[in-house]
Formats: sequence, C-alpha cells, structure tokens
Amino acid sequence: MTSGIAEQTDNSMIVIAPNPFTSKTTITFRVEQKNTTIKIIDILGKEIINLNFSGKQLHFEKGEMLAGLYFIQVIDQNNNITNTRIAIQ
Repeated sequence: MTSGIAEQTDNSMIVIAPNPFTSKTTITFRVEQKNTTIKIIDILGKEIINLNFSGKQLHFEKGEMLAGLYFIQVIDQNNNITNTRIAIQ
C-alpha cells in the first residue's frame, strides 16, 4: 500500500527524538524555520494536525492520536517539502 507521500532524500534537515514515542517527542530542525507549515498525516492520508511554526525545535505531544505510523510533512516558506515518519507506541 502506498501513501502518496514521497520520501525525503535528506533526513538531516529534521531530527525526531524519541521516535517511536509514547506520549511526546521533540522535532529539531537543523536550520531555523520561519512561517513553516507542519502537517501530521495518518496512514490513510487524513490530515490530523496542521500548524504554522517558526523556530528550531518543536515539542510535540500525541494528544488524542492513537498508536501507529504517521507522516510528517514540512513545507517551508519557499514551498520546499520534506516528508518523514513518526511512530506512536
């Protein structure tokens, strides 16, 4: 089954730790982000979270999200798109 989301080729832009996680994780960007859109998408392609972010580090809590695999899509101010995965245990 494909998700329709292309894999990023440069994983060094984003570090997610811990991953997988149970309640919260930290997303750290190599470069300061300005007016960046971060989307969390489930394996069925449903957008779960859509937020605007500026900074270098985002502390993320799972909230009501269930255990499973999710995709993070980062769209920077120049419309460059980076995709990666997170797993919630």
